[in-house]
Amino acid sequence: MNLKSFIGRFTRAVGVRLTLGLFFVSALMVAMVSVVVKIHVDHYVKMITEATQNHLMAAAQSAAQYVSAEELDRYHTIEDTKNHSYRELKMRLIQFAQEYNVLYVYYLREYDKDNFQYIIDNDFNPETIVGPGTILPIEDIARSALAGNITATSLGVHNTSWDGIAGFAPVYDRDGNFYCAAGVDIGDKVILDQRRYSRIMTLLQIIALSVSVLFGILNSLLYRRKAKEIEDAHVKLQYFNNNMRHAFSTYLSEDVVEEVISDPARMQLGGVNRHMTALFSDIKGFTGIAEKLTPTHLVDLLNHYLSTMSDIILEQKGTIDKYQGDAIVSFFGAPLELDDHAMRACTAGIMMKRIENDVNRYVMDNGISPSPLLTRIGINTGEMVVGNMGTQKKMNYTIISNAVNLASRLEGVNKQYGTWVLASEITLKETKGKLLTRRLDRVRVVGIDEAVCLHEILELKADASDDLFEKVYLFNKAMDLYEARNWKDAHDAFNQVIKLFPNDWTSHVYLDRCRQYMDNPPGPDWDGIINLTEK
Repeated sequence: MNLKSFIGRFTRAVGVRLTLGLFFVSALMVAMVSVVVKIHVDHYVKMITEATQNHLMAAAQSAAQYVSAEELDRYHTIEDTKNHSYRELKMRLIQFAQEYNVLYVYYLREYDKDNFQYIIDNDFNPETIVGPGTILPIEDIARSALAGNITATSLGVHNTSWDGIAGFAPVYDRDGNFYCAAGVDIGDKVILDQRRYSRIMTLLQIIALSVSVLFGILNSLLYRRKAKEIEDAHVKLQYFNNNMRHAFSTYLSEDVVEEVISDPARMQLGGVNRHMTALFSDIKGFTGIAEKLTPTHLVDLLNHYLSTMSDIILEQKGTIDKYQGDAIVSFFGAPLELDDHAMRACTAGIMMKRIENDVNRYVMDNGISPSPLLTRIGINTGEMVVGNMGTQKKMNYTIISNAVNLASRLEGVNKQYGTWVLASEITLKETKGKLLTRRLDRVRVVGIDEAVCLHEILELKADASDDLFEKVYLFNKAMDLYEARNWKDAHDAFNQVIKLFPNDWTSHVYLDRCRQYMDNPPGPDWDGIINLTEK
């Protein structure tokens, strides 16, 4: 073998080994890239799937509030759909679908034990439109919706012959009874495409062994293109999410809205025990005011008053429990825990009294109310059970406990002392001396055996005037004499407060009581506790 022949064979052998080495290295690199791509795609699919289902349930809850049960109850037969109102309602649903970025919005109710009936949808296409004439067997997802559950179809068992996924929420009548289910559909093309491309990329790992470099580039380009589509879909879902947040913020505090959007399952039944503060408010003599108003003026008055006062509560991160006519029931410390819930509740009470002048100026100048609106407020802190209570078909995010009842009673006690904002001693202890208050009686309110020390909240110390500080100082000196059973000196001390502050009706209450005790002193076992007989 000559040198030239040896060099030729050696060169060919090295070339073959280098080619095979490069082929396997490039194939390994493409396989690794493909695995990474598949992991990322699967992650995006999972993320969009979960976000989509959450948004669907939130959109369905908004649709359930969009049309009333009484309005839907007009349509039971195909003849009913010929009414002009039916077409107007469909146009409203078209607008809803556009605003909330959904394909379809519709309502369905139970027809008999085995079938359900569509009521109306936002579709005008003769091939896909549904209405009272469309009666279908009840499947699992429809059965859950017609049971009053907030739910969404599962992509894990999704039927690819249908180009949407659905969410459902219950619609209640004005008495709070379940009437039908509201449904919304959104397109799932992006999600299904991701699954298909994920399978394609897995197949590419095998093909890449023979054409590694070419398919490596193709894989990279395909990943980039699909990642861009996923990002675009995420932007659309974020827009949808913002619309849901706007819709729910009409009824709930921002913190509650965020919990519903992030996890609609929280809207199921259940409660937790938590140390919180409750605030009850009511308008003095509102029944007499309401009797002098037309229904239209009464609604205008309540809407303005409740909106203004509720905004203050929400600004302090309180949660509106319910409205009972002119009364507001609210609480601080749920759903998100607040270390300063007592201070926030007391601050809200002070701010509500401050803004009364603006409210009364508006309602009087516009002729909405025959007399000013004066708000009484009761605040108490303690252990409370908070959560969704009721049934699956009718529930309320609310609070219950003896501490809640006491807050309600304190609101009513204001009328007996001529005060506006009363709080319990436990509440005052948690405000860390930031409030200007005055101590009143220890009382037993109706329905609660344990005596509680009353405190009237007057102002934030940082904002209180010198006159208000003087008023509190003189009143507290009079209270010391009163509690020491020194009726004559206490009488003179309260009288001094009245001379300087004639409109202090609380001092008038104690002045009259001192006169009674001067004529008929209480027995030696008198402990100063007042047993109240009115709520």
